[in-house]
Amino acid sequence: MKRTLFYLLWGSFFLAINTASHAVEEAFPSSINYRSLESDLTFKQLPLSTDIEMHINSIVSRVSVKQTFSNQSDQWLEGVYQFPLPENAAVDTLKMHIGQRIIEGEVQEKQQAKRTYEKAKAEGKRTSLVEQIRDNLFTTKLANIAPGESITIHIEFQQLVHNDGTHFSMRMPLGITPRYKPVDATHEFSNNDNNDDYNYFSSDDSETVYLDTPAHHSAELSPAFTQFNTGSQPDRPVSVTVHLNPGFDLSLLESPYHKMNTQQTGGQYTIQLENPAQAERDFVLNWQPQLGQQPKVALFSESYDDHNYHVLMMLPPTHDLVQQKTQPREMIFVIDSSGSMSGESMQQAKQGLYYALSQLSINDTFNIIDFDNDANKLFDEAVPATLSNLEMAKYFVATLEADGGTEIAKAINLALDKPDSSLLRQVVFLTDGSIGNERQIFQMIENQLGNNRLFTIGIGAAPNSYFMSKAANYGRGTFTYIGKASEVQTKLEQLFKKLRYPALENLSLESKYSDQLELYPGRLRDLYLGEPLFVSYRIPKGVTNSVQVKGQADAYDWSFKLPPVTNGKDKGIARLWARMKIDAIKSDFNLSHEQSREQILKTALEYHLMSDYTSLVAVEKTPARVMEELKKLQLANRTPAGWKPPHGSLHGYPQGGTAANLAMLIGFVTLLLALAYQFTLSRRERSNA
Repeated sequence: MKRTLFYLLWGSFFLAINTASHAVEEAFPSSINYRSLESDLTFKQLPLSTDIEMHINSIVSRVSVKQTFSNQSDQWLEGVYQFPLPENAAVDTLKMHIGQRIIEGEVQEKQQAKRTYEKAKAEGKRTSLVEQIRDNLFTTKLANIAPGESITIHIEFQQLVHNDGTHFSMRMPLGITPRYKPVDATHEFSNNDNNDDYNYFSSDDSETVYLDTPAHHSAELSPAFTQFNTGSQPDRPVSVTVHLNPGFDLSLLESPYHKMNTQQTGGQYTIQLENPAQAERDFVLNWQPQLGQQPKVALFSESYDDHNYHVLMMLPPTHDLVQQKTQPREMIFVIDSSGSMSGESMQQAKQGLYYALSQLSINDTFNIIDFDNDANKLFDEAVPATLSNLEMAKYFVATLEADGGTEIAKAINLALDKPDSSLLRQVVFLTDGSIGNERQIFQMIENQLGNNRLFTIGIGAAPNSYFMSKAANYGRGTFTYIGKASEVQTKLEQLFKKLRYPALENLSLESKYSDQLELYPGRLRDLYLGEPLFVSYRIPKGVTNSVQVKGQADAYDWSFKLPPVTNGKDKGIARLWARMKIDAIKSDFNLSHEQSREQILKTALEYHLMSDYTSLVAVEKTPARVMEELKKLQLANRTPAGWKPPHGSLHGYPQGGTAANLAMLIGFVTLLLALAYQFTLSRRERSNA
């Protein structure tokens, strides 16, 4: 009897522990899995490859992205895949390649595009639908992929390159960090249909995790995440080719996160990845002009319909700014220690904060705010940057661990609360921005900023650059991206050099015909030392378009007059202007939802652009599938490089996604029953004695 009881107890304990361990193994599978959302059928290792080609001419880039879906099963399939693009991409083209045939897509109102797609799918026609979920997050759906068939979805977009005053750069996001949305923000802005807000994570099966979306958006469009195999061959191969015409001689050309091959012909450069990359780390290309060749003004123009459209980049002089006296500052450092920061990101954030503390002068005051499920200040109020206070701050940073949710709203409230108006107050956020309630945070910054200035530092292999850049815009600050630990000191040194000197404020574009000049962004942000001004404007044809730029920095007034511009022939400038107009409409919190929707929809349809309210859809005319059943598959995304689940939890990989909880419960119930049986048996033996 005792031996039987021993085996029962041991078996119950082993069942409970083994199933808990197996839950972790199930949540982190080692291979790619595509699971049917309509049946229990799972297809393993169905390929998706991506080819990216960029044509960069000075400050304007035209980008082509080709996604090839291959069906190696014996089923007719529908594929669903979510992918990132730059947050300022003006997406205007969709082509569906079927063998040698090319089906051109068109822009339609979002609900109409869905109906077009569903109708074609039901009729057995090959069809594709590309929808915008965020400014930097998109979904491709492709229906009626025949067994053994490969279909390529080809999209194109226009964007401006980034210029910080010394370096030019182009960043192509390849990875998506799992995002968090606070429970109390679930119903914020629920009256709109632009997919601006997400709920937290839920799991449909043991192999993938879906990010739950608002009620108006089906779960099939939620991103799925999985741990991919770590072999030498990419599971999601991405090839990148860049054709660069910088317009000046280069002193630097590099891709900091990928190995590349470069060929130069005259002033033209062709850059290719040395090998296909994993879709887990953003691709970045940096280039720098030789000394003295930095362009002071770049102006691109296009004549379109009855207007002339212009994109202007200009670099104000720095000499007079440097001559201005630096001021004592109140520096508020906000560090994200939530679960999405686990692994390399947390180490980079700590390293960055250590460096930031070392840059404070004795005349500065500072404080640190840490946030995850909650937000906490190191000191009740900002304190002088004395040696003892700095040592206390370093110890505080050293004890931080990444876990919990990303309650960034609580950190915003603390950071922007009760500013000391006598000091220049600068708030620096170190985070990956992996949240789903961006619009709520933007409105908080807009309402509470006051005289603060907010600067964001994006940490990790695939930060949410849409949130980071927009938050900095609302905060009248800047966005800095740090992709690996070796960049921390260099990037922050550049940032803190800017912060030491006054910003160029109250910027404006003025013209004799200002009432006919439509300018975006409507409110020009402050420019910090060495930063260029980017602006897009249009003016009716036949109107003299001489424009003057003005600004102020303390007692220093600055102005620059642009010469009149003739009709331009640069392609895509009108759509870049329209994309910036859409962004300005979205940023205007004074507009009602219906007003915003109406204006965005009108602009997007007029300029053939994807938006929150328009999608691209392509339909083949002839049906390909007649009677066979169609299986729908969600393709999982890679987790970003260096991302690890926080210690002691499966953050972003809910345990509810497996049967382990049930098995664990059965094991422990059996264990309790066995213990109760042992207790009863012991009492009987004592009674008989």
